[in-house]
Amino acid sequence: MPDIIRPIAKNIIFPLIILREKSSTLKHLAEMEITQFLSAEEIRNLQLERLKKLMVHAYKNCPFYTKRFDEAGFKPEKMHSLEDILIIPVLTKKDIQRNKETIKDKNFGKDMLIPNKTGGSTGSPLHFYLDADRLFSRQAATFRHNRWTGWDIGVKTAALWGHREDISGLQHFKARLRNFLVDRRVILDTSSITLEKLASFKLQLRQFNPMVYIAYANSMYLFARYLKETNSTDHHRPRAIITSAEVLDPEQRMLIEKIFDCRVFDRYGSRETSVIASECDKHTGLHICAETFLLEFIKENKPVASGELGKIVITDLLNYGMPFIRYQIEDAGIPAGDNCSCGRGLPLMKMAAGRVTDFFVTPDRKIISGASLTIYLIANTPGIAQAQLIQEKIDEIVFKIVKGDNFTEESLKFLKNEIPKYFGDSVKYQIEYVDQIPLESSGKYRFSISKVDPAEIF
Repeated sequence: MPDIIRPIAKNIIFPLIILREKSSTLKHLAEMEITQFLSAEEIRNLQLERLKKLMVHAYKNCPFYTKRFDEAGFKPEKMHSLEDILIIPVLTKKDIQRNKETIKDKNFGKDMLIPNKTGGSTGSPLHFYLDADRLFSRQAATFRHNRWTGWDIGVKTAALWGHREDISGLQHFKARLRNFLVDRRVILDTSSITLEKLASFKLQLRQFNPMVYIAYANSMYLFARYLKETNSTDHHRPRAIITSAEVLDPEQRMLIEKIFDCRVFDRYGSRETSVIASECDKHTGLHICAETFLLEFIKENKPVASGELGKIVITDLLNYGMPFIRYQIEDAGIPAGDNCSCGRGLPLMKMAAGRVTDFFVTPDRKIISGASLTIYLIANTPGIAQAQLIQEKIDEIVFKIVKGDNFTEESLKFLKNEIPKYFGDSVKYQIEYVDQIPLESSGKYRFSISKVDPAEIF
């Protein structure tokens, strides 16, 4: 049957909501639909123009950057190229944790800023702010990248998602009404998974009949494994699947595409930035959202060549409320050039040695998403600078904790009170305080390490 709500949602209800909220989302979206097809040189010129404006603003209005630029001998008004900012030290998570108030624009009151937080894929929690227009431009970028998969405003979607706070936001009446009329999304909570939940997911998806799924990569892979192991043939099949939050490896992609008989569109993003890069329908790499970000791939603070692995350093070109300039996001990637047969001038990249978040398995046959623990447990524990969870056996968990400046006995009390809520009372856990979390051989921090295969519950 034709979906009569979809055109109404896209062409009438959503524009009315935009007007009511005085949102600039559609303005940004219209602009991005044009700029994505600029040449690579034109996009770099746009980046330079926006970077100059941001740097002048940050120097004048953010005490942290005033001091940092002066110490580096950087003069924002004299910028001539994107490479000029290499003189500025990278911004680390520790810098943000310790200097949050002075990184903000001093002229923005708290009522003018939107708070957000991340647990971080490496277990280093951050609290930060967005200005309102940056929230709208982030929404526009997400819409633009969604359209590459066939998803548009008003299309029915399903999210296999591990962030409980995103899910809890739908409990209010207004949120549920908007979801019914516009967002049209069913959210399947993958922060904690059981066999019964997986069976429920299968039923809900068949009943709701969404066109597109968006999912944590590991959650989507686990669901595909469940359908394979149970010899399912009557499960729902969408037109496309977007994977995000975790790195998707080729084996996972192959199984997901086989089980659901559709293409996977991988995406790279973070809570600090929203969508950073996405695959188009050519699947030759991830197009960087270059109108809103300047991405550097560096080794020893020098840009790497195309095709070479480098640490990702990101500058958000549009967040004036709390600028992130040369932010070392602790991911690694490979610049892959500017040429794609889709015709977009947005540069391409590939993820490598990226974030890894395992699932944990509890003795009562429940699967806990490592990705959800970063944002819901670690980020909510005061004073944790970094954490790593290790599971060698099904009933034993080790928490390695790097104490931050604000870690107190109350932090420990909170952590001990929350752990059983996730892992149950029968799991033995040990808390070890360490000076630092060691790097993997890939050069990447790893938040969660589990030696127990979650598919054992099947």
